[in-house]
Amino acid sequence: MEPERPSWQRVYVIATAAIIGGSLAYFLCDWGGWTRLQYDPYTGAWWWQDGPTQKVAINYYGTVLWALGGGAVGGAVAALALRLHRRPLPSEAIAVLAAWALTGFALGGLYYVWTLWPF
Repeated sequence: MEPERPSWQRVYVIATAAIIGGSLAYFLCDWGGWTRLQYDPYTGAWWWQDGPTQKVAINYYGTVLWALGGGAVGGAVAALALRLHRRPLPSEAIAVLAAWALTGFALGGLYYVWTLWPF
């Protein structure tokens, strides 16, 4: 009989996968020019537009929506994978997930700072 997976591993894997998915969606939607929600602070208008942001519009809300969607998809994929793989995860897999989550978070933050260049 196989040992049962600790409950903390399920939460850990879903959380790290959500961070990875959210980070990827966060910078890929901008880099790829995906359609995002934009806001014009002068007129109060909201609209969906792909490609680069216009001069006044704020597209950050749409970028955050993509990140939330990517996090939800990442968490759902991890939950499905854990349903299929019921054994405890080795410590190496836990470390790799942590490394990918930290790397994705750092790359997302660095990409955002890079898009603000030259400040």
